[in-house]
Amino acid sequence: MVLAWPAVRERYPQEELDELLAGMTPRSGWDFSRMNVVHDPTPWEYGDVVARYLRPSDDVLDIGTGDGVRFASLAGKLRRGLGIDPDPEMLRLAGQLSGAPNLEFRLGDARLEGVASTFPVIINRHAELDWPAIGAHLTPGGFVITQQVGERNMACVRAALGQPAGGPVIEPEQITAAGLRLLACCEYDVEYVVRDIESLVFWLGALDALHADIDGTAAIASAAALNEILAGNVDERGFVTNEHRYLVVAQAGR
Repeated sequence: MVLAWPAVRERYPQEELDELLAGMTPRSGWDFSRMNVVHDPTPWEYGDVVARYLRPSDDVLDIGTGDGVRFASLAGKLRRGLGIDPDPEMLRLAGQLSGAPNLEFRLGDARLEGVASTFPVIINRHAELDWPAIGAHLTPGGFVITQQVGERNMACVRAALGQPAGGPVIEPEQITAAGLRLLACCEYDVEYVVRDIESLVFWLGALDALHADIDGTAAIASAAALNEILAGNVDERGFVTNEHRYLVVAQAGR
């Protein structure tokens, strides 16, 4: 009988971590497709939800567009789109990767200070929110759709790194205070399994303070730090953590 060794162990020596890091290709844009993961079913898919609110006549603002790939997947469902992001490197990639002539990408952040237009639809996925700014940039009756990383996301990693969760990332009172009507507020928290150590090291190294709610690079700063995270969180499937997300849909007054 051939024994199957686990794709992730609970301990690694420093030499093996160094070898993994030396062979790791850095993240390009916001592409995590190389990762080998499985997770429980989720009640929604962000792109499908957004598509329900888009019309061919709509101009759409994407706040925190990143490398623009997700926004480009929606380009055929809208008239024109503006994607903003505070990271110049992400915007450079967006210009290269989107391939959609009706999309424009520009430097900007959640405050929307350089955005003069209003929009019938504003979208945001895993990026900073400023509800008053969103309220000021929606046309009457317009919609905002956002998916946010929840405060309990990757709870075992946070605990091992001593990076405690903050308060709830979605507070309905802030939404209504911005003059918006809350149409939907959904939440899921599902098991998320990283199947091999290469995927795990890549994932942790890609989660930097600029683009994520957790500094994953601290987990691979040493084998001791990595092993602290792995301890008690590995089974025959791989490294077991969780994925916590919120989805909010709100509408401006008419």
